Amino acid sequence: MAEDGYVPVNPQTLETRFPNVYAVGDVATIGVPKAGVFSEGAARVVAASLVARLRGGEQPGAYNGLGSCYIEFGAGRVGRVDVDFLSGPKPTGTFHEPSVALVAEKQFFGSSRGARWFS
Repeated sequence: MAEDGYVPVNPQTLETRFPNVYAVGDVATIGVPKAGVFSEGAARVVAASLVARLRGGEQPGAYNGLGSCYIEFGAGRVGRVDVDFLSGPKPTGTFHEPSVALVAEKQFFGSSRGARWFS
């Protein structure tokens, strides 16, 4: 399946060239960073597509390549970058200045994933 160590996929659907086979995460050639937030978004699209196929429903929209990354600045401050890798001709991003409010947001982001995945 792999070519040069990665699995080629349709960046909108995450489908490989093999029928009914998808790839997400570090192995897929989507054009986004190899970070969990991007894998999570891609996995949502694949899961929704599989559920729609099984139930005969409408296919979900395309994978959007959106993600946010938190940046620790020390002194009790965290910044955030919101990035869009796929909707335009080149990636774009918005930087949110470090703040105490973003510390709480980052903590919630991490704890919500832990609760969802491991509880």
